[in-house]
Amino acid sequence: MRYRVYDEEDKKERTLEECVTPLEVGSVRRVQVKKGDTREVHHFRVLEELKSV
Repeated sequence: MRYRVYDEEDKKERTLEECVTPLEVGSVRRVQVKKGDTREVHHFRVLEELKSV
């Protein structure tokens, strides 16, 4: 599934591709983001579910 989310740490919108876990629109989820060789924990606010391409 694809979702449009707001990354509260980076203060920008992102698109999650191939998300295995179903997310509820309006909820805030903790997500591990891989940046280079490190992983960071970010909070994503789920804005909407997008159609699969």
